[in-house]
Amino acid sequence: KVLPGGKLVLNLYSKLVLRLPGIFQFLSGSSVETNITSHIALTQDTPGDLKLVIKDCSNLLGGFHVNLRRG
Repeated sequence: KVLPGGKLVLNLYSKLVLRLPGIFQFLSGSSVETNITSHIALTQDTPGDLKLVIKDCSNLLGGFHVNLRRG
């Protein structure tokens, strides 16, 4: 999204759900969710050469949630 002042913010949401066979089947259905937020910028060194630059690496991981299956 674009913030006032022309700042760009990238939000990435990811969810990983485990589907495991055999002795690890008790973990199947468990999930891990992450939310990553970073301030970014588009730069151009030469015409036609756009680069995506991460400006703020200190606050990349906004949080994560682990959901274990009952039992």
